[in-house]
Amino acid sequence: MKKLPYLRSKRRRGRWFHTYRRGTVERSLGVHGLHPTDPKVLAAWAAEHARWQDMPPGTETPDAGTFAWALDLYTSGNASWKEYAPGTKKSREAIFARYRKAQGARPIKTITGEAIERALYAKGGHSAVNEYKALKPVFEHLRRLGFIAKNPMAGIELDRPKLKGFPVADAEDIAAFQKRWPVGTIERLVFDLALYTGAARTDLSKLSRKNIKGDVLVYERQKSGVTARVPLTPELVEVIDRTPDIAPAFILTTRGKPFAPESLGNAFRDAATEAGMNARLHGLRKAFCIYWAEKEASTHQIAAMAGHMSLSEVERYTRAADRERMVKLLVRAS
Repeated sequence: MKKLPYLRSKRRRGRWFHTYRRGTVERSLGVHGLHPTDPKVLAAWAAEHARWQDMPPGTETPDAGTFAWALDLYTSGNASWKEYAPGTKKSREAIFARYRKAQGARPIKTITGEAIERALYAKGGHSAVNEYKALKPVFEHLRRLGFIAKNPMAGIELDRPKLKGFPVADAEDIAAFQKRWPVGTIERLVFDLALYTGAARTDLSKLSRKNIKGDVLVYERQKSGVTARVPLTPELVEVIDRTPDIAPAFILTTRGKPFAPESLGNAFRDAATEAGMNARLHGLRKAFCIYWAEKEASTHQIAAMAGHMSLSEVERYTRAADRERMVKLLVRAS
């Protein structure tokens, strides 16, 4: 087994002791008595190593066995956590920060499923659902490592609020935006690219000519890792022709730099509000699916173009009333 940097494992009187020693500082990993090859030793080392490598100087080491310590084990050593999209990580880190402050010193073995369920029930709504999704994998990581015998969140059921979803950009929305923001404005460029690519804001902000492969625009969705393949229709080609030939992205700020996803979403929100449009960028993604449904593309084809992971999601997007008029607006000369 490869020696881990700064890990000191010594056997005294038949018992193993494990510390993280760096310079003049030596900290107990809280997993004494275990063999150096035990996964729990690796997890404890990874958490302490992350504090030195990735966290601000002087970050304190939580007491072993506490909930704050468990959060560090999860974020430093869980493979699934590392694969989450940045947006998902950001929202869950905010949840972890609140729990670290309120419950960080609490021993993990004293945390019961009943207490968690009551707390989530009292909170209710989407916040409870989001916290459930964030916290359950933490305890599952601890269970699989052997720190706890059972995931206390297993079997917890929540009253999930009914999702309304993002409003679809309907015919009135599209007409209103096209009237307020003519071709040549950055607002119209964002609008048209979103309509004809179906890309979410995170992906839309990064699209460039590098994504063009023959007669298809290809990109990997950051949220799911699914590859989207969008045909280069005459409408989309016309929009791309209005963008700089050599640039890191189709859509650029006034400083010539690509937009951050949040900034792009906020900028479009302001433009949509000024145009009297109810939908936002995600509503244009839905309109993209409807456009192709009206052109008689199959659910599987639309899923490939939009980079969706489930066919039911596509079918949900393509249920709308005023489709015929919407399609006429979409194919209207940009």
